[in-house]
Amino acid sequence: MIRDYLNQTAVWKRMVSQGGFPPVAEEPGTPVRVRWEPRLRLVRNTQGEEVVSEARVFCLEPVRPGDVLNYDGRDWPVIAVSEVVDLDGALQYREAAV
Repeated sequence: MIRDYLNQTAVWKRMVSQGGFPPVAEEPGTPVRVRWEPRLRLVRNTQGEEVVSEARVFCLEPVRPGDVLNYDGRDWPVIAVSEVVDLDGALQYREAAV
């Protein structure tokens, strides 16, 4: 069902190095289908701090905090990811805060 709404494209860049500074994301990345919704909200990052998310992104790929989504010519770091499951416990999609 969600696949019908994933009508936009972003480039997913997985984080390949977090040990160095700055962190390094893979290049050139993988094009993925997404639903991009601009929406300001407070979310918690992996350190438990409240930060402002400028958009929420729905996708099927296993994005993780620290990854980067390039959309509309801009790199957006993934702050947090939640997984949405159906009543049977099957993963339906992921919602990423960027």
